[in-house]
Amino acid sequence: MDPFVLHEEAARVWLAELVVAYEVDASFGGDVSARGADSSPIGMVWDPRQPGGEDGVSLLVTAAQGAGMVGKPEEMTITFEFVDDGDEGVYRWLLDIVAPKPLKVATLSEALGALGEPEVHRVGIEAAVAILREAVQAANHLVHQLSDYVEASVERGGN
Repeated sequence: MDPFVLHEEAARVWLAELVVAYEVDASFGGDVSARGADSSPIGMVWDPRQPGGEDGVSLLVTAAQGAGMVGKPEEMTITFEFVDDGDEGVYRWLLDIVAPKPLKVATLSEALGALGEPEVHRVGIEAAVAILREAVQAANHLVHQLSDYVEASVERGGN
């Protein structure tokens, strides 16, 4: 059983509420940049691959875990890390484990263009769902890799 789960139907409803709030703020002269630090700036045409979109990805993944749209063990979180490489940028997923001992493991870096089902150009809610799917898949992959490593270490007599 995978420890990270995307509650996709509930996430779509939650994302629709975020989009409506963002679009209403933008339409009526609200300062969308003044929204809370934990508010993801997802509008109807939000494209995470556009310049500045990486901040929205990070906020989205954090907020989805906090709102329960991504089910996870209490002692673990998945985070998005973007590195500006002077080109399109690269990203990786970080699995943060706080108990029983703090540990951070990461995926290999990928070009930002590979984020969230790149073969189909998605924006808005569909882009956000694709990113959440990828975050959950990456988190579970990292958990399984770590579990395999620990199991192999124990079998070899490690502690």
